[in-house]
Amino acid sequence: MLTQKKLLLAISLVILTTANFSIANDIVSSAAVSSNTTKEKAPEGSLKLVMQGLLKNTQELTAAMLNEDFALIVTKADNIAEHPAPSMSTRIKIIKAMGSDMAKFKENDENVHKAALDIMTNAQQKNINGVGENFKKMIGGCLSCHGQFKGSVSALFK
Repeated sequence: MLTQKKLLLAISLVILTTANFSIANDIVSSAAVSSNTTKEKAPEGSLKLVMQGLLKNTQELTAAMLNEDFALIVTKADNIAEHPAPSMSTRIKIIKAMGSDMAKFKENDENVHKAALDIMTNAQQKNINGVGENFKKMIGGCLSCHGQFKGSVSALFK
């Protein structure tokens, strides 16, 4: 059973590290992400940097899950749940462009946020199965948002 879980997590890691997963991958090189991006206020116009921070934390969360490092799982899930917001001007630009779709956009963000909080709770209880289930929900929220909005949001910042 444990081997199947580790295989599932390993597959997730491969997908996350090789897929064109993030809006940021289209626009900003990974060298632009500093190691402390996830806890600092994002600079003006930096949705790309926020997205790269989320990707980096998701990759590190996956590695922590594979190692069953519950303390690191809590830290990385917290970084995802409490990720920095883009600048106000960037948010206004997105809200104007989204129009009535903004509710769907926000719903995806809330799904990711809640799943990351649930990952933290399960990690604190050392419940790797719960961590894995909520990780799937979190990634589902990410992929749903990217599937619905990546093209239109990327176009705003080109």
